[in-house]
Amino acid sequence: MAQKNKTKIYFWIKLDENFFKNLAIKNLRKTVTGGDTLVIIYQQMLLSSLPNNGVIYYEGTLQDIAQEIALNLDEKLDDVRLAIDYFQKAGLLQIGDDGSAEMLQVPMLIGQETNWNKYKRDKKLENFQPTSNQLPTSSNQAPTEIEKEIELEIELEKEIEKEKKTETETETEELFSSYFSIFTNLSKKNLSRRAMALQVFITLSHEQKERSVIGANNYVEYYKSKNPGDNEAKFSINAYEFLSNMMFEEYQQKIKVKKETLGGFI
Repeated sequence: MAQKNKTKIYFWIKLDENFFKNLAIKNLRKTVTGGDTLVIIYQQMLLSSLPNNGVIYYEGTLQDIAQEIALNLDEKLDDVRLAIDYFQKAGLLQIGDDGSAEMLQVPMLIGQETNWNKYKRDKKLENFQPTSNQLPTSSNQAPTEIEKEIELEIELEKEIEKEKKTETETETEELFSSYFSIFTNLSKKNLSRRAMALQVFITLSHEQKERSVIGANNYVEYYKSKNPGDNEAKFSINAYEFLSNMMFEEYQQKIKVKKETLGGFI
């Protein structure tokens, strides 16, 4: 029996100090009745999309994604619909062809760590036991236990950042960004396939990742030449299928479209 992979990934969102200074957020809170509630719903949607790299998939159980989100978040349906409509118009959310919701800010805010790294971080905090709850009255005294704890938290955050962003991971992110942009420039329908495509992409070897970018470029060039009237690329292969079926291997060389003449093809 194959041994199960016990590694679990924990995700979080890092909101910077300018989150509430964002014009879309400020406008919502100031001009819309119940705007604060809609901001909270938006934050909950950001968090619920983390495991799928920013996508809340429409499962098809209820009438639309708004109903499914309202049920999952225990929020009022009307409030969820207002939040989706507002943030979609603000360019922070997009509903895909399959009905799924993509939180467009998440890829820039997401962080993650393995259960082993989380365990090490929790153990370090657990082993730190303050010896006194009293604060010194003189600023010349040794650092307080609270100050030590803050310093420990800072060091732990630095360690997590180092473990999270390895050189290989950075290369993977850059290659996937190049790969996915090729398909989104071809057709916006690929936006809803980002998380699925990423899951396949990270399992490829480094050489396969590089070949996938080459194959994507050649495929898009071939498709546009073959279907000059299909401006929306309705019949094109999506970014996920191109990877999952290893189709990029078929497009390592440019394919020329044969032009039809009265006598056949040339």
